[in-house]
Amino acid sequence: MGTMVDRIMRVLRLDAPVFSEIAKDPAATTQAGIIVVAVSLLSGLGSGFRGHFFSSLFWELIAGVVLGWLLWAVITYFVGTSLFGGKTTVEEMLRVLGYASAPRLLGFFAFIPCVGRLAALVGGILALVAGFIAVREAMQFDTGKAVVTVVIGWLVALVLTAVLAPIFGIGYILFQ
Repeated sequence: MGTMVDRIMRVLRLDAPVFSEIAKDPAATTQAGIIVVAVSLLSGLGSGFRGHFFSSLFWELIAGVVLGWLLWAVITYFVGTSLFGGKTTVEEMLRVLGYASAPRLLGFFAFIPCVGRLAALVGGILALVAGFIAVREAMQFDTGKAVVTVVIGWLVALVLTAVLAPIFGIGYILFQ
């Protein structure tokens, strides 16, 4: 557990070498999943305190865990390895991008008037920057290739999440 907390702190400082370390550690896959679930739950709670508690928490979990993390990792892997010869695996991408989501913890503070939504936005931007560093380090290529890989991967994942989330939402509503 200490290693995971240490790594999260390094991710929050945008310490690039931590992502190479995470990519090479098979035990970090479970840790990355825990981080994504915890961040999603806390962000969902923060949004939920503003109203619509259960639907907010559900959507945060669907977008954060099932769709966002998994889709971004798989799509980014495909883009980076296919277009630019990146040297990584899907599992490594899951690990580094899971850890890169840690700054989204700031989303918990979304319920605070005036500054809460700004904190959530800053957390999202920091998570995207951490994701860029994570991809660059895991793929073992230069900054230009990392930028293109992250932009394409993130945009495709965003569109797919927007298309698939309502489908999962309809299923959730039907089976309540």
